[in-house]
Amino acid sequence: MRSMSASSEKSEGYESGNEQPSSRSRLQSASSVDQTAESKSDVGDVEENGELIDYKALYEASRVEIENLKMQLQKKEETLHSTKAALERFTNATTKNSLSELEKRERRAMERRMSEMEEELKLLQKFKTENERLRAENRALTRVVSKLTTSAQNQLHGK
Repeated sequence: MRSMSASSEKSEGYESGNEQPSSRSRLQSASSVDQTAESKSDVGDVEENGELIDYKALYEASRVEIENLKMQLQKKEETLHSTKAALERFTNATTKNSLSELEKRERRAMERRMSEMEEELKLLQKFKTENERLRAENRALTRVVSKLTTSAQNQLHGK
């Protein structure tokens, strides 16, 4: 003998647990179960452990969630891209600033070197002037020595 719950016995046409169902009530019961299953499968609903599961609604909900996640991912990628671009601009600006600082240091060093060279040039001009003065003095002294030598020789020969 089959064991059934009281509700399933009544749904299959049993009045009490001892009565046998008629063939007509069993067929009606089977066809109604088939119709119910067909209507449930048409909408994507399935009953599992007494709970009605709407797979179509679950699918739609998961699709919506996936679309939301895709949009969030796209926004994050756009944010990442803009952040990378900003970082690149910042890096370039920093590099330009450091190049600018380097250029400033080089320029100051070059200006110092130019100043030193200008001082050397002034000193060189001073030395040239001094050298010309000393040459002229040397020529004058040579003339004086020459005249003195000539006059001394004349006095020695003339005595």
